[in-house]
Amino acid sequence: MIDAQVPHLDRVFDYAVPDALSDGAVVGARVRVRFAGRLVDGFVVARLAAGDHAGGLKPLERVIGVEPVLTAATLALVAEVAERQAGTFSDVVRAAVPPRHGRAEGVRVEPALWVADPAGVGAERWDAYDNGPALTQRLSTASAAGSSATRAAWSAAPATSWVADVAALARCVLAQPQGGVIIVVPDAADVDRCLVELADAREAGALATLTADQGPERRYREFLRILRGGARVVVGTRGSVFAPMPDLRLIVVWDDGDDALADPQAPYWNARDVAALRSHLSGCDLVVGSPARSVVTQQWCESGWARSVVPSRATLAERAPAVRAIAAEDAARDAAAAAARIPHTAWEAASVALRTGPVLVQVARRGYLPVLSCQSCREVARCSCGGPLGLGAAGAVPHCTWCGALAAAWTCPSCGGHRLRAVSVGAERTAEEIGRAFPGVPVISSHGGHMVSRVPDEPGIVVATPGAEPACDAGYAAVLILDARAQLQRPYLDAPEDATRRWFAAARLAAPRARVIVTADNALAPVQSLVRWDAPWLAARELRERATAGLPPATRMAALLGEPTDIQEVADALSVPHRLLGPVPAPDRADPHRQRGLVVVDREHALDLSRQLRAVTATRSARAKTRPVHVRMDPRDI
Repeated sequence: MIDAQVPHLDRVFDYAVPDALSDGAVVGARVRVRFAGRLVDGFVVARLAAGDHAGGLKPLERVIGVEPVLTAATLALVAEVAERQAGTFSDVVRAAVPPRHGRAEGVRVEPALWVADPAGVGAERWDAYDNGPALTQRLSTASAAGSSATRAAWSAAPATSWVADVAALARCVLAQPQGGVIIVVPDAADVDRCLVELADAREAGALATLTADQGPERRYREFLRILRGGARVVVGTRGSVFAPMPDLRLIVVWDDGDDALADPQAPYWNARDVAALRSHLSGCDLVVGSPARSVVTQQWCESGWARSVVPSRATLAERAPAVRAIAAEDAARDAAAAAARIPHTAWEAASVALRTGPVLVQVARRGYLPVLSCQSCREVARCSCGGPLGLGAAGAVPHCTWCGALAAAWTCPSCGGHRLRAVSVGAERTAEEIGRAFPGVPVISSHGGHMVSRVPDEPGIVVATPGAEPACDAGYAAVLILDARAQLQRPYLDAPEDATRRWFAAARLAAPRARVIVTADNALAPVQSLVRWDAPWLAARELRERATAGLPPATRMAALLGEPTDIQEVADALSVPHRLLGPVPAPDRADPHRQRGLVVVDREHALDLSRQLRAVTATRSARAKTRPVHVRMDPRDI
């Protein structure tokens, strides 16, 4: 397979192997070949005595590197991901195999023979979960030949450390003489948390990391160490799901609903789905965890493919927080609630909690005033490029959040007004207002640009955006979830699921039985799932509603981006039974004129859809002067 950028070249090409290169040109080796008059990189995917080409074959130019870097298991996985996502082999293999670095190849690697101390496994932590003891028992027992894999969808318990739970699962495997573990987390901060929890494996040299922010040499060195059997546990971000672990026993994916686990480049694979494919191909065990429960993993449980692991009733009775929603009657009693950043009920809960410990305040967005609108007609204020206007600080000049242009003399195109008002309030403005509401109380701000990893167990207020909440050893004395209604009103299919995941992630940081205030109506299903601490119930409800409406994951969907006539042409070329929704203007900042059509098929035709789209895309790519139609399977922005 050559490194081709166009779909119609996504196939195997035959080359002759010179005798001088025969020893190095094994399956999985990186090679350089001449193609269309230029030298390109590629991988050897098979060695045959004779090729299909009738004429003479071009020879390989040279072998790159000292060993095969594309294992048979990785080759099969990359091919499956490319087929499922209607993408190309080259686009997927770039994520699976990092670029070569010559200096890293010379590093000597010792086999990882380290075995975790069986006495320090910590499997008893999983006694707090229904089906938890059975899961750890399975992982603590060497798998027999031909035994079926164990797959679990895990909803984390409140007032517990998910990192410690993951480490306990890993040690169940690492306490045996054989078997490797891959732990996939959303970001580098989560990687650091796992490294602290698995310090014994790291000190023994049995742990490797794979993250996006590693330099080329370090990333390739860690990749080769895993390939050569120098690590028993891998901790990394989404790309680590492809790590070439020789004796893989378990994959753990944490927070599968996080956008960071979805590759933003074609073919847009998700680490959760790749892990499921790898479990299916290799037979390794799989645990996908989350603060709540995603609709996809709930479907796995209902189909019988995975087992549901949830906190037991006894655990919830002991640790679950006391959740209170700001209902309509609360707002009616509080005349200033409509204008106040913190409703009176939340302010009262925070005041009481500050006597004993810190209070966490979760806000939806970072910044000061990230979105502004016209004071007169309430239309969102936009720049000439189409981006929304925001305010970076008190007294600052409004600016475009897309292009950064200043808008000091802004005029509303609808009513001609010049005054602006806030549509949403960011973390910085919230911290400013809370500082005035609680004079003398220290206020800490944590967001994507300035993350705080841990706060002391003493009175104080922490204002954080989702995913940036600092840890607190004793748990927060109270948690306030602001902007809850706004999160539910996002115009996307997964808005309730995503909002619930963020709420559970914040609420589970509360101390046992601490108060949690959420600024949304108690009658809403996502709020009810938080009050009852029953995320699988909401996921099952969402799954039923989507099945009734014919929406993913009950169906399979592909987004086609391009010109309307081209979208229709691609849809007409499909023989699989399908529905075409649209085309309509695509939610694309770069090209507002581009259209999007949604092709929907039943789950039984899911693989046929991706295969046919892949073939149609390759055929159109081979034709001259054909406008491209970009394919994205299972789009999130619907």
